[in-house]
Amino acid sequence: MFLLRNALSRLGIRNLYRLTTTTNGLTSVASHIPKVQVMKLHDLHTKGDQELVTFLKDEIVQESKGLKSAVAKNIGDFQVTSNNAEVVLQRKFNDETVKIRFNVNHTVDSEVVEDAPLRSEKQEQEGEMRSKPNFDVDIQKGNQTLTFNCSFIRDQSPDPQEEYSDLFLIDELALYEGEFNEQTYAVAGDILDGYLYDLFMNMLEDRGITNEFVQKLSDFSTEYEHQLYVGMLKSLQEFVQKK
Repeated sequence: MFLLRNALSRLGIRNLYRLTTTTNGLTSVASHIPKVQVMKLHDLHTKGDQELVTFLKDEIVQESKGLKSAVAKNIGDFQVTSNNAEVVLQRKFNDETVKIRFNVNHTVDSEVVEDAPLRSEKQEQEGEMRSKPNFDVDIQKGNQTLTFNCSFIRDQSPDPQEEYSDLFLIDELALYEGEFNEQTYAVAGDILDGYLYDLFMNMLEDRGITNEFVQKLSDFSTEYEHQLYVGMLKSLQEFVQKK
C-alpha cells in the first residue's frame, strides 16, 4: 500500500482523473493502475539487491578457486554417504557395523599454524579455515550399540616431550539396545578411570579411528563444507535475481 500511495502521488491528481471511470454515477480508479505498478516492481531490483548480486558473483569466483569437482566416496575403509549437512561413514569390522556420524554445520574455525612453510600474508592474518566436527562412533552388534561421542581437541600445542598426542577425545559413551533415547544412561569420558579410557581409545583405534583417520575426516569435512558453502552462494544469487 505504501508503494501504491507513492505511485498515485507521482501520477498527480490530473493524471489520476484521466485514469478513472464512472459507473452508475460512482467514480472509481481504473483497475489497470495497480497492474501497471505491480509489473514495474516485478521487473526491478533494489540497489541493495544489485549490490548483493555483484558481491555474490565475485565471492563465488574467489571461493571456487581450488575447489574439487567431487567429494571423496571413501575415507580409509569407510564408505561415505551424505545428505546436505549430514554425513555418515560406514564399514564392516568382523561381525560389527561401525558408523561415524557428523554434521558440518557450525564446524569451521580458523586454525593458525605458526611454523607452517610458505604461508601467505593473508593466511598469516586469517589462519586456515578448517572444519572439525564433533562426531559419533556407533559400534553395532546385533540389536546392541556402543556409542562414543567424540570431539576434536582444539587449540592444542604439541608437547615435544610426548611422542604421541591424541587429536580427539571421548566426551561420552553409552551402551543400549534399539534406539538411543532420553532414558539411556551415558557416562562422561572425563570421569572414566584413566586406564579404562585408554582401553576405549585402543578399541576405537582397532576399528580404524586413529589420529591419521581423524585428520582425514577433518580434511574431508573441510572440503565438503566448502562445497556446500559455494552451493549456497550460487543458490542465493539465483534467488535474488529471480523474477
